[in-house]
Amino acid sequence: MDNPNCNTGHKKYQHLTSEERHIIEVRFNEDKWTIYAIAKSLGRPYNTIKNEINRGTVYLYNGKIARYKADKGEEA
Repeated sequence: MDNPNCNTGHKKYQHLTSEERHIIEVRFNEDKWTIYAIAKSLGRPYNTIKNEINRGTVYLYNGKIARYKADKGEEA
């Protein structure tokens, strides 16, 4: 195609893969990356990463510590 506005290379509304969820878990919990930095490194929108972290967050020690778990995010 010669159309410069053709965007077939970028597909919207794709699900996160299990590898991406694992990367989010490691970078958010252990490496203490910000949501913005994780989104930029994965090439995903900020809101996608924020929603995934909210979806997969579990509370430990009677709700005192919040951790993102990739398995819980994938279940939801």
